Amino acid sequence: MTKSKKNQKCFCFSNLKKKNKNTELFYEYYSAPPLEPNYNIKYYKRKIMKCKFCGHFTAKHKIKVNEFYKKNYSIIAHGKNMIKKFRKINSLKSKSDNHHRVKRILSYFRNYKKKDINLLDVGSGLSIFLYELKKKVNWKLTGLEPDINFVRFAKKIKVNVIHSNLKSNIFKKEKFNIISMNKIIEHVKEPVKLLKISKKLLIQNGYVYIEVPDGYTASKHKKGKFREEFFVDHLHVFTRRSLKKCIELAGLKLLNLKSIKEKSGKYTLFAFAKKAA
Repeated sequence: MTKSKKNQKCFCFSNLKKKNKNTELFYEYYSAPPLEPNYNIKYYKRKIMKCKFCGHFTAKHKIKVNEFYKKNYSIIAHGKNMIKKFRKINSLKSKSDNHHRVKRILSYFRNYKKKDINLLDVGSGLSIFLYELKKKVNWKLTGLEPDINFVRFAKKIKVNVIHSNLKSNIFKKEKFNIISMNKIIEHVKEPVKLLKISKKLLIQNGYVYIEVPDGYTASKHKKGKFREEFFVDHLHVFTRRSLKKCIELAGLKLLNLKSIKEKSGKYTLFAFAKKAA
């Protein structure tokens, strides 16, 4: 690991006076890691900066990552035959990450299974989370997805997914009991801001479920630099401390936070938070 001449601030310092010299260069890339999806990036140069205080990892580059999600992200990530990928994941059953995600949600909200719950899933992707959840509960389930290919696919499997994003302000009159964000906030420039928007869409005492890549654990792996947690589409890679801070800065009350190794081998942090009075 080498030090960077230039430093940038971490969001954990947003409420402190001294904001300089709190990050250092952790990883540097001049080509894509071997297993990273091919986004056809012409000039591949990027850095991963690490906060000296909370350990949070932030991407530093000029690659227009937001362009990935408008059209081709679904095809690059899952291929043109989405139903084949969907069936493959679904067939894994207890060996899939999604199986345990659904189980985790239903275990945490076991007292709400038979109640009228309005759940919003942000960045639904293949909609496999909503598809499996739909089998278990009679909640009102809505997905939000910016990639039109994913939205069209959701219709084929009869899952309600809206073609939009959280910043579009489309839910002017609707409030939710639960908002799920499975591997979403690491893809945006301002994760705190996105959580603040989600907070406004919650009923009083509503919940947010968050999953993010665990940068601390991934960085300890012998192939840490080349792991999925640090791929180009991740603008942020979290630690327990930085996710806790992110949640608190959004005005949410952290209820539970854990680090896990998923069945796929991914290192993940998940958290349950609440819109407190």
